Amino acid sequence: MQETHVVEDSETSSGAALRLLPLLSQDVLLFGRLQAHADKSRRDSARHSSFWSSSPGCGLSGPRTGPTNYLSHLFLSPPPLLRKPGSHADGAVTSQTTQGGTMASDVAARVALKEAEELALSLSDALNSGNEQEAVQLCQRLSKLSVPVCVSIDSQAYPQDSIRLRVGVEDAQSDTDIPLNVLVSPDMTIAQLKEKINLDFGFHPSLQRWVIGKRLAQDRETLHSHGVRHNGDQAFLFILSAKAAHLHLHQHKQEQDQQRLDSIMESMQLLPRGPAKGGEKTADPLQYIPPSRPKHVPPAPPAPPCPRPKPAVPAKPQMRWSCPICTFLNKPTRPGCEMCGEDRPDDYQVPDSYQPDQQEVLRIQLESLAVVQYEEAQREERERNFQSLLATEDKNLIPNATEADCPICFSRLEAEEGVVLRECLHTFCRECLRATVVNSLEAEVSCPETCDSKLLDREIKALLTDEEHQRFLELRLSIAESRSEHSFHCQTANCRGWCIYEDEVNEFHCELCQQVNCILCRAIHTGMNCKDYQDDLRIRAENDQAAQQTKQMLESLLQNKEAMKCPRCDIVIQKKDGCDWICCLMCKTEICWVTKQARWGPNGNGDTSGGCRCRVDRKPCHPNCQNCH
Repeated sequence: MQETHVVEDSETSSGAALRLLPLLSQDVLLFGRLQAHADKSRRDSARHSSFWSSSPGCGLSGPRTGPTNYLSHLFLSPPPLLRKPGSHADGAVTSQTTQGGTMASDVAARVALKEAEELALSLSDALNSGNEQEAVQLCQRLSKLSVPVCVSIDSQAYPQDSIRLRVGVEDAQSDTDIPLNVLVSPDMTIAQLKEKINLDFGFHPSLQRWVIGKRLAQDRETLHSHGVRHNGDQAFLFILSAKAAHLHLHQHKQEQDQQRLDSIMESMQLLPRGPAKGGEKTADPLQYIPPSRPKHVPPAPPAPPCPRPKPAVPAKPQMRWSCPICTFLNKPTRPGCEMCGEDRPDDYQVPDSYQPDQQEVLRIQLESLAVVQYEEAQREERERNFQSLLATEDKNLIPNATEADCPICFSRLEAEEGVVLRECLHTFCRECLRATVVNSLEAEVSCPETCDSKLLDREIKALLTDEEHQRFLELRLSIAESRSEHSFHCQTANCRGWCIYEDEVNEFHCELCQQVNCILCRAIHTGMNCKDYQDDLRIRAENDQAAQQTKQMLESLLQNKEAMKCPRCDIVIQKKDGCDWICCLMCKTEICWVTKQARWGPNGNGDTSGGCRCRVDRKPCHPNCQNCH
């Protein structure tokens, strides 16, 4: 082992290197990282050199024509014994050389690395130009060197437009995700995206788990490969806890030191060593200028008396308001959060001393203009709706605007083929509605669906023909007659005349058949008074055996409770089967069979002031009640 000493001037590159070392940390970890950056600088400078030769003090060095780095030779040589700058005069550096075999192996490794770099550059050019044969040959030569190679697509091949990615952030403690907008590019990898989130929001990359398109994204994959190509594309970010990600404080500090070291090395300017073309002396390889020190320091003046402490200045009021969801600080005049759209807190008030900037004034003006435009559009829409309502009111039947299915016949109805009821907006075909009205036995036709709505008279008239509508009106008249307490029908056969009489009126002159009806006797007895007619009727009834048998049968049914008289029209009705709810065919009165009285009060369906009062206070009307509805 031969020990050599290299002594250079204070302006040489070794002096610059020794001055740089005290600025960096004496920590072994930082020293190793600095050596790695020096290796990278040596490889960059190796591209410009054409041959290598042995150097007594630095192992390998290139010709003076290309840029070299003394610090790279210092670290690429076998590990030297560095002494402190003050141990030798004029900043001498002592290093210990290696054996000849080690030097030869280093030379061979560096030559192979240089060849690999040249092959990689040539392969990149061949791939860009589309030369397949040359690319195959270069790949074969490069594979023989057995060096680590990374192949990636240039960012120029991807779309150059920025994309606003919508990100939902969530962790194990949150119930809902927090929306977030991130500006990204399609060529950005997941690792770069993690680093961006780390720089912007402070979440370590090891804590981030990205899910894009229902798939867990890997670090080497690009956003373009996951389909992120347009504004508004969504992604999901789950934040792990430091314990779950096995992230320790010591590791985090080491990475922060590495980032600071990278920023220092990137800020350094590497210059070539040796004289320039004009013979002038160049600067050190590592351009570092220590702070100047004055040769003579004058004595310090006497310390002035300590001033009195100034009164505490009140804290400046916080102008912006914090979003309760994503904690983003928004400008005072914004009505909602700029990031997630959450409403501004109700208790927040814009400070009186706040002066909005130009951008904010422009936004307020645009919002005012948008409000005016919205109100104008709303007014026009209301006018259109009013005109449409007037046009709809002029129609007797409202056609369906969209496709629908008839719930009765299940036929497909195209637009304008069906009918929409005004009361309940149910849609039916015309034929089904017409059949419902024709077959109805009620004065009011209910909707065929299970609802309480009724068809309007204008709708019924538009659905039926003139003859059908006339029969429907006659049915209504007969139902109204039967439900009226003081109604009297003309006793002439097949005469449709009837009237509603007062207590003092005893005769009814029918205008249809021109016959005079006796209301007291409920018969036409022209030429006879009431007493003579009733005596004659009694005599004929005694001689009519069929009438007597019918009378006896009805009395037997009433005594055995197999029949009953209607509480309104007094006709005899009988229950066939089923529940205890029956309806009189004459007056359409709903009757409770088990109690033999009306189901509802005088106001009709739902009136519990009279009738059997079934299920009032959850009590049946009779112990034997079998559902009288």
